[in-house]
Amino acid sequence: MLMNLLGKSNHRPYLALRAPAQKMIRRKQLPSIEELRNTISKGSALVSSWAYAESGRKKAGSRIPRGPSIEEFLSEVSEEIRLVQPITKGKGMSIDQLAERATIYRLILSPMTDVENVIALFKDKDAARALRSRVDMLKGKVDTFEAQKRAYQKAMMDWEHQGNIARYHEEDDFIGLLQDADTLDRDLWHVVACEIERGVKVDEDALFWALSQPSCDHATVAAFVQKYIEQGYAASRVARESKKNSSQFADAFAAVIQRWNDGLYETATLDLTNWNFKACEAAFLKQREKARDTLGREAWSVPKDLFRAFPGNSPQPHLYYRHGMGLMELPPRLEDYFTSGD
Repeated sequence: MLMNLLGKSNHRPYLALRAPAQKMIRRKQLPSIEELRNTISKGSALVSSWAYAESGRKKAGSRIPRGPSIEEFLSEVSEEIRLVQPITKGKGMSIDQLAERATIYRLILSPMTDVENVIALFKDKDAARALRSRVDMLKGKVDTFEAQKRAYQKAMMDWEHQGNIARYHEEDDFIGLLQDADTLDRDLWHVVACEIERGVKVDEDALFWALSQPSCDHATVAAFVQKYIEQGYAASRVARESKKNSSQFADAFAAVIQRWNDGLYETATLDLTNWNFKACEAAFLKQREKARDTLGREAWSVPKDLFRAFPGNSPQPHLYYRHGMGLMELPPRLEDYFTSGD
């Protein structure tokens, strides 16, 4: 691009200006040397900020797609200038190189009201005008992208705010929210079984309600058992409640196992293959013995053919669930906010 602008065959590459830079400065056709250096510093700072931002973007792994960048474009221009204006090792830029580089930066960065004045400094005004046109086109793409990003970020904030559902947080009506769903959302029940925090009453009540439904999936029952067996939780929960003369958890846990053994659950479509079912089975039997010793009776039965892989589909719930946020609509989709920009 700049090769056409700077690399004329009938003069040295850095003399694309209308006249030698020293004469232009004396005639006040260019800013002072100090102002030229400041212009270059500004351009270099933009290149540095682009490199820093790009490094941070990669580290953060942002979901927002990468947009067009004026700074990256300026970096490419700077590299082309360096190729056609090599600086002798150990020496600084000559006054001609300084003026040339600063003027190209001015061409790229100037406001629209000053563009024609800057273009007039170039021998090949058509090439200069073409470069500025590319800059203006890129700026338009940047503005469009930034507007799309702001809209997406606002939608994400609104979506997060909507997670604070009063019925879930204040009225403890998680069960009611599940019941009000347009369809019995087995996929959502599975996500809840995998993600709830054990011991939170509003969540557990909703989970045990879902586990009482015949359409609850086989993988969901297995996920529930795994979650409550992990780290010895089931046996310790039974022990804590028994000190208060309660067996509520043990009875609810036993009811799920009994429904499993009775063949109540009709559906087997979801996936639960990434779990150590052999270790879970051993832990289940060990905790069953502890619960039996605590209660003085058999706490729950052994589930038949439950400790195995359940191949199926990944859950695709109609609503989004996250512990501490509750139910909300699915998050905004990137493709609804960002275009390719081509």
